[in-house]
Amino acid sequence: MRITCGTDFSERGREAADVAALLAARSGGRLELVHALDTRGAVFGAAHVLQTLEEAARERLDAEVERLRGLGAAVEGAMPDGWPDEALLGEAERHDSTLIVLAATGSRDGAGVSVGKTCERTLSRTRLPMLVVRDPAPLLAWLRGERPLQILVAFDFSTQAASALAFAARLARLGNCRIVAAFTDDPKREARRMGLSDTPDEAQARLQEALANRVAELEPELPADVVVSAHLGDPAARLAHLAERENADLVIAGTHQRGPLLRLIAGSVSLQLLRDAATNLIVVPTTDAAAAALAATPHEVRRVLVATDLSETGDRAVAHALALAPAGAEVRIIHVMSPNQMLEGAYGRPSYRQFEAEHAAERANRQQALEALVPRDAQAGSRSVVCEVVEHDLPARAIAEQAEHYDADLVCVGTLGRSGLSAALLGSTAQDVLKQLRRPLLLVPPAER
Repeated sequence: MRITCGTDFSERGREAADVAALLAARSGGRLELVHALDTRGAVFGAAHVLQTLEEAARERLDAEVERLRGLGAAVEGAMPDGWPDEALLGEAERHDSTLIVLAATGSRDGAGVSVGKTCERTLSRTRLPMLVVRDPAPLLAWLRGERPLQILVAFDFSTQAASALAFAARLARLGNCRIVAAFTDDPKREARRMGLSDTPDEAQARLQEALANRVAELEPELPADVVVSAHLGDPAARLAHLAERENADLVIAGTHQRGPLLRLIAGSVSLQLLRDAATNLIVVPTTDAAAAALAATPHEVRRVLVATDLSETGDRAVAHALALAPAGAEVRIIHVMSPNQMLEGAYGRPSYRQFEAEHAAERANRQQALEALVPRDAQAGSRSVVCEVVEHDLPARAIAEQAEHYDADLVCVGTLGRSGLSAALLGSTAQDVLKQLRRPLLLVPPAER
C-alpha cells in the first residue's frame, strides 16, 4: 500500500503513525508522514518566529520518520504549508497514495475518542480510502501477527458495499481476519423488494442466503459471516451498535463520492458513522471510475433479463438483449400482465368462469407473442432463452423482483411503451425500474423515425 498519514506529534498521532508504518511494511508499500505547518497565524513581519517554528517542526518530523523506519517501513516525511486537510490530500495525490491514515483526536465523549474537524474535512473531500484510528491496540497486534482482526463490513447489494468488501479482502490477504458482512436494513422491506412472500423468519433466512451468495460471488475466497439486522432510524447508529455487539476491531463502510467539489452532506451515513462509531473506521469512497470497474462487462454477463410490453420499443429491447448475450448465457424474456387484465372495461361480465377463461386465453396469446420474438438461431452457441408472462399489478416492481429471483447480471427494458391501463412499460415505469433496481440496467429508446 502507498499510505499517507497525517501527524500532529501527539500521542494518538504517533499511534496512528505506528499503524500506518506497519501496514506499509506488511504490504510491501511505503509511508509518507505529513505534518502540516499552518503559518497563516504567524505575526506579520516576524520572520524569526516563523523560522523557529519550521526548524522545531522539521526536527520533530525527522525524528518521527527515523522512529517509524525502525518498524521496518519505507518512510519519507513532508511538511507542507496550509490547512491540515488540504495539505494531507495534496501530498496523497502527489504521491499517488492508496490509503489515508489519521488519528481521532484526544478528547473523549460518551462513545470514546472523538474526531476533529480535520478528520471530517478530509473524509468529505477525499476520493481515497481513509482509516481513522481510535483504538490502535488491536490493529497493531494484528499487524504483528499476534491475533486475528475482527472486521465489520457495512454491506448491501450496492457498488459502495462491494468496494468496502473488496478492501476487507485486501486486508485479509495481509493477515488473519474474521469478517462479518452486516446488512443493516429492514429484512421484511428488503424481502418485499425481492418479491419474497415468506413469513418474517423465512424472509430473513432467504435474505441472509441471498446476501451470503452475493458476498461469495464478489469475493469467492473470502470466508465471511452475514449478519442480517433490522433497524429503525439512523443506519449509522445501528452499525455502531452492531460493531459493539460483534466485538469489531474495525468497521469498513463504502460511500459514493460524486465529484471533487461536492462534499459529503452532514447527515450522510459515512460521516455520521465517523462520529458515532467507538472503534476504528475505514471509509471507502466509490468513485465513478471504481463503479465502472466493478460493473459487469460484456464477457461477464451470463444472465440477462429483458422486459417487453410487446410494443415496438419493447421488442427492440428484446433484440438488444439477445444481441448482447454471449455464448453460454441465459436470456429470460418477460412480459408483465396485470392479474385483473380482463377486467378492463369488463364490468358486468356474466360469470367469473368466463372471466377466468378469457384471462387464460389472453395470457396464452401473450406467451405466444413473446416466443415469436425469439429468432430461430437465438439458442445457438449454447445460449438458452426462456419466455414467461408474469402477473403483477406493478410492472416496475415485477421487473425488479424478477431480476433478483433470476440473479440477473444485466436488465434490459424499453424507455417507452404503449399507453393505457394495459401498458407494462411506460416512460414512467422505466424510471421506476431505475429507482428500484440494484443491478446493471440497459435502457433502450424508441427507434428514430
